[in-house]
Amino acid sequence: MDVIPAVDVQGGRCVRLRQGEHANATVYADDPVVAARRFIDAGATRLHAVDLDAARGFPARESVAAVTRMVATCVAAGCAVQVGGGIRDIATASRWLDTGVSLVILGSVAARDAALAQEICVAAEGRVLLGLDVRAGVARVEGWTEDGSSAAELLRAWRTWRAAGVVYTDTTRDGLLAGPDLDGVRTCRELYGGPVIASGGIRSVDDITACAAAGASGVVVGKALYEGRVDLADALQAARGVS
Repeated sequence: MDVIPAVDVQGGRCVRLRQGEHANATVYADDPVVAARRFIDAGATRLHAVDLDAARGFPARESVAAVTRMVATCVAAGCAVQVGGGIRDIATASRWLDTGVSLVILGSVAARDAALAQEICVAAEGRVLLGLDVRAGVARVEGWTEDGSSAAELLRAWRTWRAAGVVYTDTTRDGLLAGPDLDGVRTCRELYGGPVIASGGIRSVDDITACAAAGASGVVVGKALYEGRVDLADALQAARGVS
């Protein structure tokens, strides 16, 4: 099981949002590379990077540059990195993969344009994760600012896509340290059938092992690491015990 530290970028800085609210951001590092390096030095073998500006459809030069530098740092250290935020066409997906990114994450396009999303999956040769950000059973898109389709319908449709898995996030828990949506993880695993990475609400090492018991193949951890509630070394050790 993978424990995947999250490095979200807004305005070129490393931040965490509360329930995806872009106006409610806490800055944890002026340079996201500093945060990434700290996680790598603590033993992380995979990072989760999101360009929050691009996710809303307003890409910022400083954020793209920061994520690009972070990817270079990960690649140089032998650490895998998955990147999301504003990836809505083959060209953008290819550009990130060419930088050494292990996986790209499709969110809005996967929820709204099945034909295009599947083209990206094929072009990327399966190096795609499908991002399912959910509130009350409905997918959230465009940086969580709009409603999309039924989450259950999407999961059933995605079963046949050439993707590496799903990143499932309960947006009502994200950034609140409220605990993960274990029922949602189980349902996602059941309906999708493939690998599911849990995200949102992680507050302890016990939450990480509970996600594993619910069927998650990985867990994205953000605020709990930045606030010192979860020690990454302890989390990685616990994950090895349930793998």
